[in-house]
Amino acid sequence: MILKILYFLKMERNTEGIMKTVNVLILDYSVDRSEAPLFRRWFPDNCASTSVYIYFGEDFPDPLEYSHVMHTGSSLSICAEADFLEEAEEIVRKCIDEDIPQMGVCYGHQLICRSLHGPSAIGRCSNGLEAGWMDVEIIGSGLEIPGAAPVSRVLQSHFDRVLKIPDTSEVIATNAHTDIQGFADREKNLFSLQFHPEFTRAEGNRLFLKEARLLKDNGIDLASVLEDGPSIETGKVFFEYFLNTFVGRRRN
Repeated sequence: MILKILYFLKMERNTEGIMKTVNVLILDYSVDRSEAPLFRRWFPDNCASTSVYIYFGEDFPDPLEYSHVMHTGSSLSICAEADFLEEAEEIVRKCIDEDIPQMGVCYGHQLICRSLHGPSAIGRCSNGLEAGWMDVEIIGSGLEIPGAAPVSRVLQSHFDRVLKIPDTSEVIATNAHTDIQGFADREKNLFSLQFHPEFTRAEGNRLFLKEARLLKDNGIDLASVLEDGPSIETGKVFFEYFLNTFVGRRRN
């Protein structure tokens, strides 16, 4: 029994030497339940996780039961109202109050900022759709992320963007299309990315094939996109960094 517990839970010691667990809550906002499995594939085998599919009406769990909370991407627009938004925003604020580390990706990235600064913190991209394997410049403390190159090619698929981040936050990734491609906030325990680190090249290109009409309608050449891919192992780099670096008051 002890060996089983150690297999399923990643154990860490706090300053008192007490064993604590890494137990991740994934809040999946996708309309097809696709995001949580893509997130989980990057977790260590001995990391516990729970996935909740918010778009399908599943209830938000109490985040106090978890050591980390992740907010996924979605094809929904953060600029549009959704039945779950008010409660999702309350969860973001509660996690900050309780010092629970949070990571946001695309829709989740925008949700975090909307939760803290209201609808004025997000908006549509003035340059339209950003989609494909695109370069972002890693800056500031982002350069300390193991495996992240100063210019990293990552998967993009978004019409919306973040316009305002917390005053305690630092932009760690940017490009010409979207200024705030990522930010980190050690005071509020936030790590947030506009791009999608969860996709491998194969998974990403399957997504682009599925969205072929959308890309064509926005002047993006599908063949060129499919020839490209990420320049780094984005899932390993960014998820591992979040889980290893952002540590709050862990709970058994």
